[in-house]
Amino acid sequence: MNPIILTVALVAVIGLVGSIILVIASRAFAVQEDERLPEVVAILPGANCGSCGYPGCEGYAKAMLDGAPVNACGPGGAAVAAKLGAYLGVDAGETVVKRAIVACRGAKDRKLLTVDRANYEGARSCRVFAQMGHLSDACTNGCIGFGDCVEACPYNAISLNENDVAVVDPAICVGCGLCTTICPRHLISLQEKGHQDRVSFVLCRSTLVGKKAKEACANTCLGCKKCEKVCPTGAVKVDNNVAHVDVSECVGCGACREACPVGAIDPMAWVS
Repeated sequence: MNPIILTVALVAVIGLVGSIILVIASRAFAVQEDERLPEVVAILPGANCGSCGYPGCEGYAKAMLDGAPVNACGPGGAAVAAKLGAYLGVDAGETVVKRAIVACRGAKDRKLLTVDRANYEGARSCRVFAQMGHLSDACTNGCIGFGDCVEACPYNAISLNENDVAVVDPAICVGCGLCTTICPRHLISLQEKGHQDRVSFVLCRSTLVGKKAKEACANTCLGCKKCEKVCPTGAVKVDNNVAHVDVSECVGCGACREACPVGAIDPMAWVS
């Protein structure tokens, strides 16, 4: 037999056998998709924000079909959790309310605003500015104020105040968390609602001390521990020269806010 014809025939047989093996394998190891998946995805708001802890709405939908709780969707809230629970025949449970908050108030005197930003000639982006690596006496833990988070919020819940610092409107925020991933200084975080409707929150992350801290910003936390000393529940702790409040332990008495000499602690009002 002609060796060329023999070679072609052999290749054809190998290809045919390989195809048969692939077909058999695909059927044997095929993963059957739950027919309820499209309906569960349709109930979700479609933000694909990841606040639920899963990769997008479809990822969360698959997890729920495998038994994950139905009340983890921040943008959907209690209403979506109830619909999911009714469709899947499970108890929706209590929805954890989360809202974004910015740990910075800034001030008109802060050097980042008056010096660094005035001399900055790059793209008007917080992420670009943060990568410049220039040296200054400014607060390196403060809001840069170019509004990357404002653009990232699909619900228009974030704006810049008079000090060019991002602020979140809790009445509009749904807790999707997209703003938390866009801030290069990680100043925005999702906070769970504690036992009280109004809890204290430290609006500062500066670790500067004493004179340097005051020179950088008039609203900076001084790390003086006055708030820590007056808190009746031990919810306030000062670590690395900046105060933090454990929302789960805060009773909303306001003692820390009254004791703070620079007003760096504000009440965080929750809007369900």
